[in-house]
Amino acid sequence: MPDKLSTHFDFVAGYLCEPFQLPKAQNSLSPDSPPKGKSVPGGRGSPFYLAHSYHTKVPPEAIEPFIEHFTKPGDVVLDPFCGSGMTGVAASMLGRQAIVNDLSPAAAHLAWNHTRECDPRALRAAYQQVEKAVLKRLGDVYVTKDESGKLALINWTIWSTHHACPRCGGNFLLWDTFDRSSGRMGRDSTCPHCKVTLNRRQFATIGNVPAWISFTRTDGSRGYKQAGSEDVEKALRISRETIEDWYPDTPLGPDREMYQRCALHLQGVLSVADMYTTRNLMALAVLWSEIVGVADERIRRALAFAFTNTAWHGTRMRRFNARGGHRPLTGTLYVPQLSSEANVLDVMRKKIGQLGRYFVEFKPKSEIPPAVTIGSASRLEHVEDASVDYVFTDPPFGSNIFYADCNVIWESWLGRLTDVAEEAVVNKSLKEADGGKSLNRYAAMMASALSEMHRVLKPGGWATIVFHNTDSAVWGALRQAADLAGFEFHEAASLDRKQQSHKGYKGREGIEDVAHFDVIMNLRKPVNAVDRMSSNRRSRSDLAELVDRAAQDRSVAVHGLQGIHAEVMRQLISEGSGWFPDFADIRKVWEARHPVGA
Repeated sequence: MPDKLSTHFDFVAGYLCEPFQLPKAQNSLSPDSPPKGKSVPGGRGSPFYLAHSYHTKVPPEAIEPFIEHFTKPGDVVLDPFCGSGMTGVAASMLGRQAIVNDLSPAAAHLAWNHTRECDPRALRAAYQQVEKAVLKRLGDVYVTKDESGKLALINWTIWSTHHACPRCGGNFLLWDTFDRSSGRMGRDSTCPHCKVTLNRRQFATIGNVPAWISFTRTDGSRGYKQAGSEDVEKALRISRETIEDWYPDTPLGPDREMYQRCALHLQGVLSVADMYTTRNLMALAVLWSEIVGVADERIRRALAFAFTNTAWHGTRMRRFNARGGHRPLTGTLYVPQLSSEANVLDVMRKKIGQLGRYFVEFKPKSEIPPAVTIGSASRLEHVEDASVDYVFTDPPFGSNIFYADCNVIWESWLGRLTDVAEEAVVNKSLKEADGGKSLNRYAAMMASALSEMHRVLKPGGWATIVFHNTDSAVWGALRQAADLAGFEFHEAASLDRKQQSHKGYKGREGIEDVAHFDVIMNLRKPVNAVDRMSSNRRSRSDLAELVDRAAQDRSVAVHGLQGIHAEVMRQLISEGSGWFPDFADIRKVWEARHPVGA
């Protein structure tokens, strides 16, 4: 048996640059005003957008117009909250230098791979060798039998919770009690034995087993079947004790916000390993072991790039979707009662194909790829004063997404975790004594980050900040932080980033007060410290006027309440207002003027 620790190392260290490698501004002149136009379209169909999953993402096509407007070729662009590295991609494509920083090691992994070229043919050939070795070791773990008894390859398996009826004591699978054609699941379930209908929580959960299998026959045709006793026994036979290769077992406990919000304990999740079926955990461990043994560094890191996306899709978070395209929800660690266990080799193979298309399209004009760093945006220690020409960034939106929790799956495989204490978020499930952060703490962290952006920008340089939240207090905190840092406020724009997190879908469906359209703030570091813009004195009495003005713009009104909210906030930011309304306040005004059915 190989040493399980042999593949457990800090894979991220090789991505990071040394302080002396950071580029420096050459003090070119900046424009005196932001770009014209108040709306910026997003997109999610390009190879750049699809290369790797991430919880939030501003497409590089939406970033490029700002970089082109505010900088010149060779200028230095900084993104202190770089996420998946799209700012670095846009800067490279336009011939600008870049520094991409994030607190998350997973972000460094994504940003580095997004901004480095790779030979698609060499990548494909390397994966074919890796897959050959993996298949030899895994044997028949993803094999079933078709209706004629012939061997077939499993594409995915629906795992269902197994329940006991409190009235009759009969056992049944949740999979057998809901409408599979629509995929919709209400709060109630009906016992198939005694026909009693109860809230699903009243049926005791006694296990989680394979229920339904999608497979490919030897002739290439697709088939579906109920999981038979042989399939169930085979899937449950694999135990962690039989897994020979290293796999991550990072704790996921009540000290994490997403553990609380997603009630992970109800799905038996206490660690990252618990986010997988044992079959997929074994397959991923074997796959990772083969990848880290690849000799060519660029190919090895590109394979790891495909692997982390695969490891996300390989979790129990992957939801059944009646319309197809099973996938986990973004921005959460939600484990559904019906999860689709992917054949991870099938997922990896498709991802290699997607990355091949990405690397064909990615043609950087900058000879020097972006410098990648890990650290708090509140302390850009290695970036010198006035050494950056322009900042474009998409910071955390208060309590919307907890990146440290959502990235823990990728980071556990990579061998380095985010420092949760440094994350700029607002906790609602954790008390401060238990590691939670209040709005005041979040505001202080954002103030420090904005102060650092101001420090490293050259005089007259611009910072574009993509932001949104439904809470007026969060907006006020950001507004005050930017003002205290010394920035001027200028005309803002809005962005429909198209990609939606779990929260975003609820917002568009009207289930929750969730903002989907982002506001793009254009801030400037004054050439002289005295050149400051005074705050506009807006108040709650102006809200009706602001909503009406937004509604008069057809391009805004077509997006309904979401668009109205974004436009109101855009107007207020552009005016330098120190007052902001809650999403709920705008909803009340909007619904009073546009009653349902009127």
